[in-house]
Amino acid sequence: MGKLKLGIVNSAPLQVSYGGVAPFIKNLDPFLKQEYDVYYFVLPLILTRIRIIPQRLIYLVYLLGKKKQLNRCDVILSHVPEGSYVVSFGRVPFIHIFHGNYNPMTVSRYWFGKYFKWVFDRMEKRIRRKASRMYTVGTEMQGIPKIYNPVFHSVKITDPSSRSGFIFSGRLEKVKNVERSIRIYSKLPEDIQNENPFYIAGKGTLEGDLRKQAVALGLEKKVVFLGELNNDQMVETNSTKKMMIMTSLQEGMPMAIAEALSVGIPVISTDVGDIARIIQSGVNGFLLALSFEDEEYIRCIQTVLGEYKHFCENALASAEIFRSETVSAALIQEINSIKQLK
Repeated sequence: MGKLKLGIVNSAPLQVSYGGVAPFIKNLDPFLKQEYDVYYFVLPLILTRIRIIPQRLIYLVYLLGKKKQLNRCDVILSHVPEGSYVVSFGRVPFIHIFHGNYNPMTVSRYWFGKYFKWVFDRMEKRIRRKASRMYTVGTEMQGIPKIYNPVFHSVKITDPSSRSGFIFSGRLEKVKNVERSIRIYSKLPEDIQNENPFYIAGKGTLEGDLRKQAVALGLEKKVVFLGELNNDQMVETNSTKKMMIMTSLQEGMPMAIAEALSVGIPVISTDVGDIARIIQSGVNGFLLALSFEDEEYIRCIQTVLGEYKHFCENALASAEIFRSETVSAALIQEINSIKQLK
């Protein structure tokens, strides 16, 4: 008897590192391929470069043309709502993984995204009715268990004494609130700034505004924009930095945090989404309420720097829960049980 045919529906190709969706699947890929014949239904790389049309719409249309191929699979794994919505009209059982606990149109890069929230609300209702299993990378929802972001890499842990700089990794969009992070950095004592440039990894519609902000604050040589890095480059870059800084207004459970912890990098973040499940104040970093004051955030940075070895050791220990081997084993068990029930 041959292996099960597992279809993976994911808008971003594995070589794309934008956001957490592609790395999530990429880090499971080696283990899923050991168990199944895996078929990817991802947006061709050339189509991901189109900026004037929402990628979600492009992907939905693309999948409609792949319905015959989708129906040849035994089980389908989807990490995007538009993908699961298309699959729900077929005959193949599928697992849906919610990327976060919010309607994706609330963080749309397009001004008109807010007018389409109702579309995704309807999509979600159908997905909930039709999915064989559901998970969320955000906080547990009623009847929908948590799944952790899998981390898989061979990056060596950098000696804490040789690290320097702070890092942010993510989309340069309003919801990530990077403008606040730059403002906080500008208020740090000069000796801390001189020893620790602020590195910003990622792309987005606000990049130009953030660059202008850095110049206006006299930080053009201390705030370094790295652009979009692939997954391996991002983890390697994280490993050389002192800590990760995040001031997001909304999150699920960021892959960026899982990757930072996996190389022993403490994290200071706002208390949003499911981050509180992993980051413990005074242990592997700090969590601050959305109403925090800049001075409070600065004190947290200074505390981490003052007790750095303690925070590094705890950061690395807390990353065990993200090991791809562990996450994939549980997922494989669910996929096999679905097929048996079919």
